[in-house]
Amino acid sequence: MEPSNRSHRASATGGPRTLSAKGRQTQQAIEDAARKLFAERGFHGTTLVDITSAAGKSPAVFYRYFDDKEDLLAALADTFLRDVVLPSGVRVQLPESPHDSGFFVAVVTAYWDMFKQSIGIMVAVDQLAATQPRFALLQNQFRQFGIDIVSASVRRAQDHGYAAGVDPEHTALAIALLFEQFTTVCLRPDTAGLGLRVSDADAITTLSTIWKKTLYGF
Repeated sequence: MEPSNRSHRASATGGPRTLSAKGRQTQQAIEDAARKLFAERGFHGTTLVDITSAAGKSPAVFYRYFDDKEDLLAALADTFLRDVVLPSGVRVQLPESPHDSGFFVAVVTAYWDMFKQSIGIMVAVDQLAATQPRFALLQNQFRQFGIDIVSASVRRAQDHGYAAGVDPEHTALAIALLFEQFTTVCLRPDTAGLGLRVSDADAITTLSTIWKKTLYGF
């Protein structure tokens, strides 16, 4: 029989509860199913029964790990932010010169790949952020990661004698939101009706070129 504890919650004594190997497998199956379905149908278009059915589990088993669908999304988003997004920023090296196109391509490639792998989480968080403060906070934490990198690149361009008179924070916000919307529209299955297919390579080239030209003009 699977355990009734939840790995992302504290036990009665204040410490984290530990799942058995079978419990971890069950929780992972539920989380994997949710990621896939959120990407395909969005948060509101996915029911709890959809998730448990795709995971091969019963709704009763779901409640051993999560309170509800929103609790599951919050756990997925927290893990993504902590384990994937935040560590990525530590490895970023700013442009060495105005001709360092490799910086922009490398950062955009990492951003695109990270977003693509977790599009379900990003779309679901976006859908709930408009009405629920905890998801708005998570979305802003995702955004702040991009804003910090872009604002640092603006300051580096100014060190190189470019982007004079440009406010780093305002420019970073504009570029980060452009990236977010472009990436979401291109990667969401339900936006295919636009009739424009963008390959990963084309998307990365487009975003990195816009970013670099905004700062350096070439």
